[in-house]
Amino acid sequence: MKTENKQIKASKWALGILFVLSAVVLVMFFGVGYGNTTYLNGKNLTDPQYTGLLLIWLYALVGICVLSVLGFGIVNAFRNMKTKTKGQQRTGFAGWVFLFTFALLVVSYFLSSTTPVRKGDGELVKTAWELQISDVCLYSIYGLVVVSVLCSILSMLGVFKARR
Repeated sequence: MKTENKQIKASKWALGILFVLSAVVLVMFFGVGYGNTTYLNGKNLTDPQYTGLLLIWLYALVGICVLSVLGFGIVNAFRNMKTKTKGQQRTGFAGWVFLFTFALLVVSYFLSSTTPVRKGDGELVKTAWELQISDVCLYSIYGLVVVSVLCSILSMLGVFKARR
């Protein structure tokens, strides 16, 4: 019981730290940096100063999310295999979560494009790896958001209640 409370406390602290860091990055992006003026296609444009920081933070959050889903899914799967006794039902969806996340990443990779695009400053991005990794992150975010909203709705409806 005490270890469970410590785990919950640690996860609350980790979530709080990530929330505070996200808030700081968003305040820096929206509140500080609209002073840069660039000339593009015959127009003067003002762009945020901390766009790069925001993108790096979003990539870091995607990485943390994917690693935690995969890591905790694997740990939970091994824990369920080890503690299974006769007559005890397995709990959790660790195998399904791992399989879905892996399938989502593979599908996102195959849907990604390597067509060169122009950044805000007019520079052409030609690196296939850069283009593919950004597309994979975007597509997997879209898929995870859809699934998390669907699971939240199903959970509120009581579909995932434990049956005894």
